Amino acid sequence: MMKTLTNQRNSYILFCRHAALAGLLLVSLGGAAWAAPPSPSTINKLALNAYCSEAQNESASLQEGRVSYKQVAALASNRALIEHPDVYRDSFAWKAKIVALLDQYGDEPTSQLCNEKPGPQS
Repeated sequence: MMKTLTNQRNSYILFCRHAALAGLLLVSLGGAAWAAPPSPSTINKLALNAYCSEAQNESASLQEGRVSYKQVAALASNRALIEHPDVYRDSFAWKAKIVALLDQYGDEPTSQLCNEKPGPQS
């Protein structure tokens, strides 16, 4: 009888430890999902970094006219979605952000945008 009570108590203590650990993991992982979204300026930097990376990859095609800035924006929106899936849920939102930023710089945005060094990613 005494061994049974001791085994039950040990099992209960082990269960409580596992439950506490599971609870801590759930809270810590859940907190990451509830993190505040990046600021608009950070999102702009992320969008510009994605665009400039793709523009650099496609620089020869851009200069020769085989690829348009809008096509590079589409590539950049896919890159941004892969690198930062927690900001926007789809590439269309990223593309809208990137195109809006490009429209602010006129006909040849790459030389202006990508030389301004948008800053480190946050």
